[in-house]
Amino acid sequence: AVGAFAVIEADAVIGDDASIGAHTVVGAACSIGAATRIGPGVAVLAGTAIGARGIVHPGVVLGADGFGFAPDNGRWEKIEQLGRVVIGDDVEIGANTCIDRGALGDTMIANGVKLDNLIQIGHNVRIGEDGVIAGQSSISGSCVVGNRFVMGGQAALSDHANIADDVTFAARTATSQDITEPGV
Repeated sequence: AVGAFAVIEADAVIGDDASIGAHTVVGAACSIGAATRIGPGVAVLAGTAIGARGIVHPGVVLGADGFGFAPDNGRWEKIEQLGRVVIGDDVEIGANTCIDRGALGDTMIANGVKLDNLIQIGHNVRIGEDGVIAGQSSISGSCVVGNRFVMGGQAALSDHANIADDVTFAARTATSQDITEPGV
């Protein structure tokens, strides 16, 4: 099913039994897996891949440029973001969540991840299987998060942090360091 005023650009592939909401854009060379439901007003930007049986709620942006700038004589020059967003099977993405494309490699969300509303996932992030993130949380660029993680509301990871499997962040927890052992 394709809703009113939806746009599906060249070379996009939409799986069987998928649905695309009204006013949604599916960019060039994107893929949407079988039985995935894309809500209204979603931007699935060029090259993004979403697996099967996913749910993408209204207002989500997948594949916008990451926050990449380099100083140049007192000004900020944009660093082109050339990667993609790759999302596994059975992933649910809450309303108004943003997942940035990778700078060179891909931003990757593994199978079974559940994201609440209003979450920011930076460029080059890799999130392991079956984790959950509560609303208003953010993961800065180039973090690697293990399997079965839990992030409470407004939790945050600073850039380049590596988080082990089975780690839980309570609400409003923040870290700028690697966490190598499971626990809370």
